[in-house]
Amino acid sequence: MSVATVDPNDLPEDGERTAPALARWGGSLLVVLGAHALVAVGALSWHVAMEEAPAMPPAVMLDLPPMPETPAAEPPPTLESMLPEPELPPEPVIEPEPEPEPIPEIAPEPPPPVPAEVTLPEPPPKPKPKPKEEPKPKPKAEPPKPRPQPQAPPKPVTEAPANAAPATAPPAGAPAQAAPVPRNSNALPTWHGAVLGHLERYKRYPRIAQMRRQQGVPQVHITLDRQGRVLAVRLHKGSGFEALDEETIALVERASPLPAPPPDVAQDRMELVVPVQYFLR
Repeated sequence: MSVATVDPNDLPEDGERTAPALARWGGSLLVVLGAHALVAVGALSWHVAMEEAPAMPPAVMLDLPPMPETPAAEPPPTLESMLPEPELPPEPVIEPEPEPEPIPEIAPEPPPPVPAEVTLPEPPPKPKPKPKEEPKPKPKAEPPKPRPQPQAPPKPVTEAPANAAPATAPPAGAPAQAAPVPRNSNALPTWHGAVLGHLERYKRYPRIAQMRRQQGVPQVHITLDRQGRVLAVRLHKGSGFEALDEETIALVERASPLPAPPPDVAQDRMELVVPVQYFLR
């Protein structure tokens, strides 16, 4: 057992010995003393118990017979085992399906007889027609010659008065007839071709008509003067498509003036009908 010692140097000096300091140091001393006392009491009680415990006797080995096996108790019957088993209906007897009757084999039809190729003979060449014999001209019957008539005696010639005018002379005031002006037979067709060629250079195929694959030949009636200037234009015969008809009238107005008429034409105004072709290639 150890006794707690207090170092006098640790004690507070006289100036420091106040009431709170004394209480703190006194409490600490009591705690230390109590702890040492508990340790001493525990050590003494453990030592006394060790001395009083008796020594254990030596062990004895005994051979015991095996215990008889007890049969396992049968479990009590359950409710399901007490109920009678339900009778299962007999399985239906499945009758075997009757075997299908064998389909009689149909003999293939014989192929139709192939007609033999018949080579037609070439037609005989037609006989050349014989040239018709020209009928020989019949000899013309000569008209009967007139018989000579007996000449009458000459009449006496009477002189006409000097102031008598000839009956066949035309009147003095009648105008003389003008001779017809000769015309060139190739002038008008040549001029028509020149007009068509001139319009062809200014022709435009409408785009909407190309997309719709529209084709036709509209005809226009054109009135022009001696210099080829277009005075009037109108549709003479439509093509059945509005786009082509409108473009044809605009074409004539755009191509004015046209080639002038030939000098053989005496009229101051010329009217002609011109076809304009629109075809897609």
